[in-house]
Amino acid sequence: MKYLVAVAVFAGSFEAVAAAMPDTPDLGARLLPAVFAAVFLGCAWLLWSRRSVVAASVIGLFLVIDVAGTPFYGRTSVVDWVLQMGFAVIGIVGIIAWVDVLRRRARVSVPAAR
Repeated sequence: MKYLVAVAVFAGSFEAVAAAMPDTPDLGARLLPAVFAAVFLGCAWLLWSRRSVVAASVIGLFLVIDVAGTPFYGRTSVVDWVLQMGFAVIGIVGIIAWVDVLRRRARVSVPAAR
């Protein structure tokens, strides 16, 4: 769970920076990262404070969307490539952490057979 919270805080911070400094003047280019930042940071707080499986699932789904969109992002320099690939790797770590949270939750909620 700690890894998922850390990835969510990192992703939320990255998205907040992307919303504050968009590549284009388009309003959608500012709103979408701002929404992702709010979701990541809000769910990270819920996951940390209440151990919410719903928050973990929202974080996981948003990470899946972000990682799946990585091949379609426009890249103009080597720095763009490095940043996007690094973020994709961190997103994959978060997805693995999310699956682990769900697996542990399922193990706890299934009563032991006698």
